[in-house]
Amino acid sequence: MTETPAKGVITITHTRAEGTILTGSRKGDGIFEIVREYNFWSSRNVDGLFLKRSRDKEAQTWRINAAAEALRAAGHEVTVEIDEDTRRSFAEAEADREERAAERAERFSGRAGRATASADAKRAAADRLSKRFEFGQPILVGHHSEGRARRDAARIDANMRASFEDRDRAGYWSNRAQASESYAQHRNDPYRTLRRLEKLRADLRAQERHLAAETAAGRDGARHTRLIEEITDEITHWEGIVEKAKAEGVKVWTPDDFTPGDFVRMRGSWYEVIRVNPKTLSIAWNLRLAPKPVMTREDATPPGYRLGTFTIDYTNVRARCPGEVMRAFLADGKVPGTKTAHEASEKLPASAVRAAEAAKPKTKKRSDPKTPKRVRVECTPDRTAATLTFLTGRSQPHKDFEPVTLTPPEDEKFSEVMWANTLRTAAVEYLAGRGFRFRDAGWSGESIQGASRAIEEIPAAEPMPEAAEGEKRDERAPAAEAQPTPAAETCPMCHSDQWNPQARVCGHCHHNPTATVAPAPAPAAGERDWQEAMAMVFIVSKNTRRARKRALWAMTRREAQAVCGDPRTSGRSYMLTWSGSPGEEGTDWEWVPDNGSLDAVLADLGITPRREWTAAPDAPDAVAPATA
Repeated sequence: MTETPAKGVITITHTRAEGTILTGSRKGDGIFEIVREYNFWSSRNVDGLFLKRSRDKEAQTWRINAAAEALRAAGHEVTVEIDEDTRRSFAEAEADREERAAERAERFSGRAGRATASADAKRAAADRLSKRFEFGQPILVGHHSEGRARRDAARIDANMRASFEDRDRAGYWSNRAQASESYAQHRNDPYRTLRRLEKLRADLRAQERHLAAETAAGRDGARHTRLIEEITDEITHWEGIVEKAKAEGVKVWTPDDFTPGDFVRMRGSWYEVIRVNPKTLSIAWNLRLAPKPVMTREDATPPGYRLGTFTIDYTNVRARCPGEVMRAFLADGKVPGTKTAHEASEKLPASAVRAAEAAKPKTKKRSDPKTPKRVRVECTPDRTAATLTFLTGRSQPHKDFEPVTLTPPEDEKFSEVMWANTLRTAAVEYLAGRGFRFRDAGWSGESIQGASRAIEEIPAAEPMPEAAEGEKRDERAPAAEAQPTPAAETCPMCHSDQWNPQARVCGHCHHNPTATVAPAPAPAAGERDWQEAMAMVFIVSKNTRRARKRALWAMTRREAQAVCGDPRTSGRSYMLTWSGSPGEEGTDWEWVPDNGSLDAVLADLGITPRREWTAAPDAPDAVAPATA
């Protein structure tokens, strides 16, 4: 019968140097099972049980009191002694931590060495036993050597498995030894220390606020006073580490070292500086291109979008290169190294760049207050109308421009988002009529809640050439000076503001009217009748319902094939298709307005479409083209 251990006096003491230690317990008395849930543990280096991570810190009274109550409930007598006033300096505590880390590194290195030796020995034993099988000798079933051969095979397998396990254990202890060896280097790294100081200073300010609040309320603020002294001591220690690193040549970057237009090196790449902030740098950033050897402002500004930026801390900067030096390298197709950039930075510091900029004459740019700077588009919940409001530079309604109502095409509704074609096309067309266009900056918000975007005036168009002799000018067309042509600034196909008038290419639908069209082969004799039959040309897009067919023109099948095969009549979100058997009007299909965006294509192909469907009853609609 097992004798129940006598219940003695348990003492829980806490000091800054030793931490929280529980004494008065011995193995098998059940104390450890009670207090282990409160983070108490055992060690051969501690006489008793200890509370994890309690050295050089405040007493964790909530754990200590909970453990004491649990022990008292089990019938033990518990005494708690806490000493918060006696403590050692932070420098002494840090030196003790580094010493213990060195001892751990030595101990773990020994364990790794022993595990490696054991793995080598077991692998050698397996190799020695396997020599009897090295020429492929099989196990002779029924022979007197069968038993020994099977035992040797089992021993080979066991030694090899044990060798692998020892090798894994050796790697584990080797990694822990390496971590312990780099403890001091990691703790004293100047850049990590600067980030640590930022947090400590914030903690110090918080404790000072708490102390002031406690004092104002007439309560005891001894705890906050003690914490302020400890944090101040720690800050002093780490500031000394930073000053020592500066004396050894480590560069600590500050806002005075940079100016917009410079390039900084971070994580192996160069980034252009957009803004210099008190604690961070705003750099050019494009996630789709990162990582990139050099990220410029142009790289971070995709067509039709805003400039992308990303903020980095000064402790992440590793080098600086003046902007003009980097531009010179890029012009030669080169990327400067850290040493070259450092030499250029010393020759052209940021202070010199700022002085040169300040010496330049300043031309104060003032925009005309009578010109609107932005527009806001608000769509009604039923999406049958939208309101376009001109705004000032402060995003206030412009007093000289009344809000207007935009309506969608017949039998259509506006899309829910501003970047969809329907609502955007209506806004682009109206602004073009007023002499404005959208700027490269993107939309802010969505159309239902109210989307806004910057606008600018359309530059004056070139004078129209005089009409040739015999040509007559359309009296109904407005003058070029009074009504700018929208097609000159927007895509003639989808009316997108991503149209490039110089390259004649649309970035949205990829419309390219300069693309050459391959001539259609001449039809065979048996195909002429089939190709001259009537066909209906439809327009389909991503947002078109399957049950709805939108008809544009009626023409011959030969002409429909030419139109639908032209690369200018299809884009990323729409295309043209044709059918010789469209069905009944109003039931299977319906006419939609022709906005004239494809008139140039029809003119190039020499096609005159019709807007009525009169297929002959005896037309060979279902007859397939003959094959030669």
